[in-house]
Amino acid sequence: MGNKLKAISKISVALALLGAAVPAVEAAPTAMAAKKATKKAKKSTKKAAKKSTKKAKKAKKTTKKKATKKIAKKPAKKSVKKAVKKPVAKKSVKKAVKKPVAKKPVKKAVKKPVAKKPAKKVIKRVTMADKYQPTVKSGTVNIKWGAYFDDDDNSPENFITNKSSLPEDVDFVYLDPVNTEKGGTYKTRIQAKYEDGSREVVGTVTFVVPMMDADKYQPTVKDVTLNWGESFDPRKNAITNAPGYFPNDPALSQFENDIDRTSFDYDADIYFNIYRPGTYNAQIKVGYPDGSYEKTNKFKITVLPSYADEAKVSLKSSNFTVSSNETLEHETVDGDLTLNDPTRFLNIGSALPEGTVIRFYDSSLDSVDTPEPGKQYRASLTIDFPDGSHYYTDDFTVNAK
Repeated sequence: MGNKLKAISKISVALALLGAAVPAVEAAPTAMAAKKATKKAKKSTKKAAKKSTKKAKKAKKTTKKKATKKIAKKPAKKSVKKAVKKPVAKKSVKKAVKKPVAKKPVKKAVKKPVAKKPAKKVIKRVTMADKYQPTVKSGTVNIKWGAYFDDDDNSPENFITNKSSLPEDVDFVYLDPVNTEKGGTYKTRIQAKYEDGSREVVGTVTFVVPMMDADKYQPTVKDVTLNWGESFDPRKNAITNAPGYFPNDPALSQFENDIDRTSFDYDADIYFNIYRPGTYNAQIKVGYPDGSYEKTNKFKITVLPSYADEAKVSLKSSNFTVSSNETLEHETVDGDLTLNDPTRFLNIGSALPEGTVIRFYDSSLDSVDTPEPGKQYRASLTIDFPDGSHYYTDDFTVNAK
């Protein structure tokens, strides 16, 4: 801007000098020339201003290039970047913002004045148990071994000494059991129960049960296995105590038939059948010469199946044909009739025990005679096994030719 102003000032000075040099007379006719001169002057000033601005721009560019060249000459120092750990942005935990709940206005409970009821007077009910006081006979009472504890002789009323002063309908009971089948001393309480439902324990009675043979001996038992139909002897088959252990032991021959011997009887309350295979729970009652008794622990008796239960026998057919010239049975040494050829009528799956007899049962063929020709017989067979069991076939037909 300074150069432009200088140029403009130079032009104005030149125009002033020109005006002074031209005479005034000539000014009028050369008015057009003056306008042209001013236009030229303006153009020259514009050109001069443009040139000056261009020179200024060039000067700026040159200064910039020089500055960049000077800077380029200097070796650039390598910048060492330090490993700076970027701060990890912590995830903002959104806290559950509870929305303010508009609190309802609390209604103050206004207690209504309660009219106080007049206190009831507690009247204690006097029971019959409070009113009466039975007394119990002191001392000990001997009781027979095996006696019924609560019978007429030992009833609790018998031990009340002031029954005359008590109501008639008082019920007296023992609260503690007494085992009269085991010697020892027992204490039992007596309770009085009155008509109004009140109760009270009025005293204690002591009973003494004498020691007997049943308290001295302890029979032991074992499980028993019997064949079908085999007889059962409790002392020999089940009791394991050695002969002579019990008083007048029947295991010894001299006491076998003694009236005062110790007895061993199967407990009839437990079902047992030697003719029905199976396993049974059993118990033996041991009776001693002094009249005492006891029951053994329970044991098992197993009855094995009979020969008849295990025999694999069946009829070959329901209709047979025989010759009228042959006999079908013969007589054994014992006098029994038996078939000449059982396999003619029966399928026998396994060997039958020795002594088995097979014969016609309830039929006119039950004979050593030959059958009548042309006659039809209705018959069945029975198989008699040596253990006493039997097997009966179904009925079948025999035709004699």
